[in-house]
Amino acid sequence: MAEPVQKTSYKNLIVYQKAKALTTDVLSYFSEHKLPYTKEFLIRQLFRSVSSVGANIAEGYGRHYQGSLRQFFAIARGSSFESDYWLEILQEMGEFDGKIISDFINRNTELSKMLTSLMKKTDVSRQ
Repeated sequence: MAEPVQKTSYKNLIVYQKAKALTTDVLSYFSEHKLPYTKEFLIRQLFRSVSSVGANIAEGYGRHYQGSLRQFFAIARGSSFESDYWLEILQEMGEFDGKIISDFINRNTELSKMLTSLMKKTDVSRQ
């Protein structure tokens, strides 16, 4: 039988806090720009993927079982990888502040690594 998730809140997880901070920073930065439809489409895809990282961490905790939690960490990690793709495209376009985009990429890479670590820890605790 699957093990229940610990009773601590997902809001206490550093990875969740960092995902939420990245989401709000990305939304704040790109919300300031008026863009043509094709570029707005890219930003919307980024908004969707970057916001999915923290949302999937929260949803995994809400499922209450380790197997679900690991699955949602994996989904969050996939969304992080997708965010990396959109950030690279936006960086290569050269129309936005390169330092800010690089910061977003670095923070997102850190999230991916943290999620990978959490997935491994979840695997070990299931054995």
